[in-house]
Amino acid sequence: MRSVICSRKHIANANSRRPAFSRPGRGVALFLSLVLLVSWTLTLSGCSGKKKKSVTLFACDTYVTLSCEGKDANRAINEASDLLMKMDAKLSRGNKDSEISKLNASSEKEPVTLSEDTYYLLSTAMKYSEKTAGRFDPTVAPLMDLWGFSTGYPHVPDSAQIQETVKNVDYRKVHLLSNRTAYVEPGVSVDLGGIGKGFIGDILMQKLRAFSLSEIILDLGGNICAWSSSSDLSIGVVSPLDTTKMCCTFTLSSSTVGTVITSGAYERFFEQDGVRYGHIMDTRNGFPSNTDMLSVTVIGADGTRGDAYSTALYALGSGEAKTLAMRDNIDCILCAENGTLWVSSSLKGKVHAQEGWTIEYFG
Repeated sequence: MRSVICSRKHIANANSRRPAFSRPGRGVALFLSLVLLVSWTLTLSGCSGKKKKSVTLFACDTYVTLSCEGKDANRAINEASDLLMKMDAKLSRGNKDSEISKLNASSEKEPVTLSEDTYYLLSTAMKYSEKTAGRFDPTVAPLMDLWGFSTGYPHVPDSAQIQETVKNVDYRKVHLLSNRTAYVEPGVSVDLGGIGKGFIGDILMQKLRAFSLSEIILDLGGNICAWSSSSDLSIGVVSPLDTTKMCCTFTLSSSTVGTVITSGAYERFFEQDGVRYGHIMDTRNGFPSNTDMLSVTVIGADGTRGDAYSTALYALGSGEAKTLAMRDNIDCILCAENGTLWVSSSLKGKVHAQEGWTIEYFG
């Protein structure tokens, strides 16, 4: 499959987020994909003779691979790796010393002062929460904890607990003040994981583009950010029905910065009493979203925006998702249960269905 590398056409996988509660399986699956990516890196270096650097790190609760090509490759990767770890340390809810943990311990009487990056990301998350009527909501953390998706012990909670917890899921209970200060109301907990990887990808891409490089490919746990100065790149979207295959590929034109971000519940889920429960929550009722879609992939230059909208579109279902995508000019691929790929008409000629899938355009 990787034999096409020397022809300057590359394939990377845009996966949905891996299960936090199934680390052994997650590690194996990601390790295999990373081995392929490292093999791709070494092969490309041998084919082109150009300086190539690739590194794999654990950050953002997943394995991240940064790859680039060009005369500044070594220095670029080293500086990008340092920046990645610093950003993760600030934004991780699981780090008790992070800015997000301090925000979650704040109050109206004791607001916290955030760094410029964190305050910007938090305010951006609030903006997209409003635009999506709360379908994307960074205050979903208490529900994720209650259902066990963030603790490693997934289960169906008591209905009374759900009703009580969902009262605290409301982005309007996060208050942004002047001078980069903020606080949350009692019972509210913020988790920027649903938008953070997209933001970090944007920051890393901006930094790397300042170096003398000919190609950049970032895999942030399935969030793909890519750019090539001279070659088209082919990015594969994993099939929710068989994660060893792809449902489609997307062609990223040369000299174009692109992000391909997929959300879906086909990998991060659990089953109880014969019912499957996915990790993307319906913030209206406190239960996992139950839609007619298997996954949503958002494509564009802005990874922060793509991360937020991929979650929101999935939670809506195909009908409302199309309406929102058209309203806000979101280029996306909606993967439906019946094998249909609903693709934004603006992507005509760039998305190629694989065997067993058909494309229908909208917009």
